[in-house]
Amino acid sequence: MKLLSSFFDHASPLKWGKVFVLLVLALVAFSFSSCSSDEEAKKYTVSITVNYPTGYTQTLASGVEVKALNAQTGTTTNVTTDANGVAEFSLISGVYKFTIASETEEFAFNGILENTTIAKDQSLTIDLSASTLSGGLVIKEIYYVGSLTPSSGSYYSDQFVEIYNNSDDTIYLDKLILSMIDSITSNSISSWSDASGVLQEKLPLYGFTFYVPGTGTEHPLLPRTSAVIAQDGIDHKSDAAGNANSPVNLGSASWETYVGDLNGGKDADAAAVPNLGVLYATSTSSYDFIMSVFGPAVIIAKLPDDVSLATFTSDDSNFATKPGTTSSVKYLQIPRSYVIDAVECVNSDEKKQYKRIPSSLDAGYVYTLNTYTSKSVRRKVKQIIDGKVLYKDTNNSTQDFLLEQTPAPFVHSSVVEE
Repeated sequence: MKLLSSFFDHASPLKWGKVFVLLVLALVAFSFSSCSSDEEAKKYTVSITVNYPTGYTQTLASGVEVKALNAQTGTTTNVTTDANGVAEFSLISGVYKFTIASETEEFAFNGILENTTIAKDQSLTIDLSASTLSGGLVIKEIYYVGSLTPSSGSYYSDQFVEIYNNSDDTIYLDKLILSMIDSITSNSISSWSDASGVLQEKLPLYGFTFYVPGTGTEHPLLPRTSAVIAQDGIDHKSDAAGNANSPVNLGSASWETYVGDLNGGKDADAAAVPNLGVLYATSTSSYDFIMSVFGPAVIIAKLPDDVSLATFTSDDSNFATKPGTTSSVKYLQIPRSYVIDAVECVNSDEKKQYKRIPSSLDAGYVYTLNTYTSKSVRRKVKQIIDGKVLYKDTNNSTQDFLLEQTPAPFVHSSVVEE
């Protein structure tokens, strides 16, 4: 205090005036800086009410974690809903994606709000969809990106889909349907959606649609075992028609997707592996069940017991031409309720990740980083009980699958994976 008092006592009026001006300028600068900081840090209150599906024992979803992803900054904010099922966020302005992935002993719940612009205080609602966790058939692994040949050529004849019995009961695969959903890639918005981006109730099947032959009890799949469906049922690593760089031997596959003379005899038949039946094809110019190396949307399905395959494909109401086009090609459509499992594989480019499978069947998506890398996508192991693997199945492939896996048909992990 004495030093400061001494300064003012001995300072000339001119010096005192300079000091005063400097103090005023400093205060103005500080005030301006504070206002700018406050403006940059301005946040908005966003209240999200989360509702359980109709018919569930509870209505409002309390104690559920909601994630908010800022598309510009990449930052994620997590908030848990209160007793009234409301998650209250404090967020800076931007475009957000809100997601929910929750489960109980019986159900997995998923919800999503995408491309939501936050520029003011607002209230939003997310209605959850539910899927049972009671077990059944699941798609365990999809290998679709193919491999490079020794001369750096592209090879995709070693593609396969593996189906796993995730239950404790024997399941018969007779009449099981394997197909892909149109469009062939996720690069653009589906033509089968309305102006709001909502997909149609029936799913359009693309290319060749196959089924497991049999009268009903000819092809049992024992609990916690799998069936592998190969594009071509050969040892791709050693066969002269294969690729020495391929990661898989599919010579012991359960079935192959041989199309016979439907494409003019361009498909080769591996005599040691049984063939699936062809249910329908939107085009016969394709060589086989060729999955896009940029990401197919794959489903397995089964018709009701009282509907035969022949009856289903003879019903004109199950066919449609692609909306918004003049093409006369008819697509076989299948109701969502017939689908047992679905996996949305998308392009690794975030700008080309448009959904073809409804969120009620797959609320997420999965991908590989590049094409022809000999990598697959595989479902995570949730539990191992008495040496038997139980794969994670929440109907959200983002949560359920591992990326960039080495293809391993018929092989099951010995560790729990999260």
